Amino acid sequence: MSSKRNKSNTEWICGGSDIQKIRNQWIETTNSNLPMLIIGERGVGKSFWIRKSLEQRNITENSIVSLDFQYPFSFADSLEKIKSSKQIITICIDRITKAKPEDVLQLQQWWKSEKYEEKSKVFLYWEIHSDELEILNQKNVYSDFYDQLKSFRFEIPNLKKRLSELPQFVSQFLEEANIELNKKITGIEEEFFIFFKNKTFTSNLSELKDMIFALVGFSSGKQIHWKQIPSHFFENQLSELEVKPGISLEVYEKEIIKANLIYTKGNREKAAKLLGISERNLYRKLHEYQLEDLS
Repeated sequence: MSSKRNKSNTEWICGGSDIQKIRNQWIETTNSNLPMLIIGERGVGKSFWIRKSLEQRNITENSIVSLDFQYPFSFADSLEKIKSSKQIITICIDRITKAKPEDVLQLQQWWKSEKYEEKSKVFLYWEIHSDELEILNQKNVYSDFYDQLKSFRFEIPNLKKRLSELPQFVSQFLEEANIELNKKITGIEEEFFIFFKNKTFTSNLSELKDMIFALVGFSSGKQIHWKQIPSHFFENQLSELEVKPGISLEVYEKEIIKANLIYTKGNREKAAKLLGISERNLYRKLHEYQLEDLS
């Protein structure tokens, strides 16, 4: 699991009703011995949720066995440690689709016997990334293991589905940035929230957090002002727009207009010049695509 800045300062933000429901179910499952699978895109907070569960269970670092298959380690030694432990042991699995098939088979065989133990002393966490699901949903050794456990999965929504919580995340990350960067910034202009709402965050909360830290680093006063930030900071990567069959030109046009308005900080005259259209035509398209808030 990836490390985070100021772990002890980070709050558990779950303002929306859907995410609150998931959190409550996660906490309830934490009070049992059931395996816990957490699924989501990059940067949605999977490691954070696991850490919160470990804290609730008072799990210490020396009782955790990490099976992070994106880095080299001795799987045989780790499995032996799990099997021979006389105390409660916590297993954290990550990037299992990068594991050797023979290692997954051994893990699966061990779990088949362990899950039927009446007094099992194992807590199991499995962090699953969205880009792994295609492999896990095929017929292979990885999917065989996943099939045994997927009934216990929790799916964390991405940032686009949690826009109502943006002010809370921004406030939290601003506080953390002030502490780490020794700043005393108390607020951020409203234009940023319009920008955050419309930006494509490829790594979700992680990217938002990094952006807030960068904004704090750029600023020297008490308030983060929109006009003080360099233009390149707001460039939207057009490569994020996936080109594939079945998508209309209107969808692409909307995204291109949005990207250029973000780049020009809402300046319609400049955006129209970059797009090669008249301002009047741009106004019409802003109304058509409901993008007036960006300008």
